[in-house]
Amino acid sequence: MTARVKPSGAKAANPLAPLIAKVQTLRRQVPTLADDAVWRPFLARHAGGITSTRAMSETQLHAVVRALYAAGAPKRPGSSGGKRQPYADSPQLAKARALWIALADAGKVRDRSDTALAAFIRRQTRQDIGMLSPERWAQVIEALKGWADRVGAAVE
Repeated sequence: MTARVKPSGAKAANPLAPLIAKVQTLRRQVPTLADDAVWRPFLARHAGGITSTRAMSETQLHAVVRALYAAGAPKRPGSSGGKRQPYADSPQLAKARALWIALADAGKVRDRSDTALAAFIRRQTRQDIGMLSPERWAQVIEALKGWADRVGAAVE
């Protein structure tokens, strides 16, 4: 068995390469930074005098990313965390949501989002919200009511 030896001229992979690529991508999205005569002073101003992204530390690269966003680079939309699920509102879902929020107000639920409620329902029934029968909805609502009663959560 022969061992592969890395050629002496080969460079080690830079762990900051993805962050450097992000900086370069964001730079192209800010028209005022297209000229190198503007870009280098921008880097120096936001990275403590360093004018090369390859010479920057991770902290300095993150500072440049924040500065690029402030300079007008568009942010990608985030995940849908906290947004409502695309389920049709039903009286059962409205009741479950009211109980869930009452539990959150009582401090017994950390995440009051519909996504967290859907995860709770999935754990209780092993079914998606859109597939619940009236009997399963009754099971979920009774479980939430029992929990609210045990912790003294005010249910409206």
